[in-house]
Amino acid sequence: MHGLNYIIRKWIYHTLDREESPIRQGFNSLKTQYKELQSELFSLADWQHKELQSELSSLTNRICNETANPNSLLHKNHFYQLISQEYLHQYHTKQKTKDYTDHYVSYCYESPMGVVNIGDYIQTIATEEAIRQCVGNNSEQVKFETVQRNRLTSHQGGTCVMQGWYEHQQLTFLPGPDTRPVWVGTHFCFDARKMIECLYENSSIRFKDIGCRDKSTMAFCQSLGMTAYFSRCLTLTLPKRNAAETQNANTTYIVDCPDKIIEYLPTSIKDGAKIISQRNCKFESWMNWQQSRIAAEQLLVEYRQHARLVVTTALHCAQPCLAMGIPVVFIHPEYNEEDRFSSMDGILKQYSLNDLKEGKVRFDESAPDIEDLKFALLRNLGLSLKENLSDEEAQELSEVRSFIEQYNIYKLT
Repeated sequence: MHGLNYIIRKWIYHTLDREESPIRQGFNSLKTQYKELQSELFSLADWQHKELQSELSSLTNRICNETANPNSLLHKNHFYQLISQEYLHQYHTKQKTKDYTDHYVSYCYESPMGVVNIGDYIQTIATEEAIRQCVGNNSEQVKFETVQRNRLTSHQGGTCVMQGWYEHQQLTFLPGPDTRPVWVGTHFCFDARKMIECLYENSSIRFKDIGCRDKSTMAFCQSLGMTAYFSRCLTLTLPKRNAAETQNANTTYIVDCPDKIIEYLPTSIKDGAKIISQRNCKFESWMNWQQSRIAAEQLLVEYRQHARLVVTTALHCAQPCLAMGIPVVFIHPEYNEEDRFSSMDGILKQYSLNDLKEGKVRFDESAPDIEDLKFALLRNLGLSLKENLSDEEAQELSEVRSFIEQYNIYKLT
């Protein structure tokens, strides 16, 4: 399924559907064949239908071979160029029609495979809550407009806090000329970085003051000459639960942990635990984003009221639970795409599967007190939302960002 998601959606759906694309020639039959197979696959109750999966895998391999061939028009470098050119075309032909001060942008997300990552909506909820806290007395007047994350370029107006994981399909997650970006909590994946590099090489568009969720994104932005800093993630700013909620919480949650991790968890942790997934949720109507958002809201309430301990491999389970004052054990997944978990550096120990096998994982630690970090994260957002800063505010912003970057609860004082 990785080949289906990561390769087909990029190379076939996006590139081949462009009428002017030279890549269309010779590959239309592949596209048609693939879509027919996918349609048949979706109609089945069993996603593991071996015969169809085998046929689909064979077709995926043919396309992957083309993307790896530097002489092929399907090669990645050609794709990156096409995507940057498409974004520039949309950007320069779009007219400024609305004042960006009239509302804030709030994200919803595509679910083309029928599977929803609840963590995406937890980010949306945390970002909205953080904006309301920063606006203060005017919080009741804050207006949000929901926009599909990968269609921000075509959105009219608004201020968008660019909290999120920006992916590999297109550059339309970048703002258009009449949307003001506030770069806080931003992560660019590998392909997004390649497309942005092409954009910088072929245009005068420049982004500045990029608040990066992880240190790898910060290093990438700085390598292109952007002013970038380590902002961490706004899911760390959710309000802490109260004493009564903490006292009444008695359930252990095991979230997005594969069997090979659960196998090595102590019996005392597994017994009576609730095993759930945030990353792979299916709903009766997955195209209805409101349903996914409601599920995220309900899950946060459930954690707040019932979680005694959370064991997880998911970033946007660990961080919101930390913010709410819930003890978390984070078991590092086998992948670490571009250092994307560094937003928890200095806050939470990150264990490996080997640590778990060797009995090195502590399951009895209390939740760290990060209220001082939370205050700094919100202050950074509040000052970043302001268009013009006084000299005193600019100095404070610099100090706040330094505090966020250097924060480490494990340092000896």
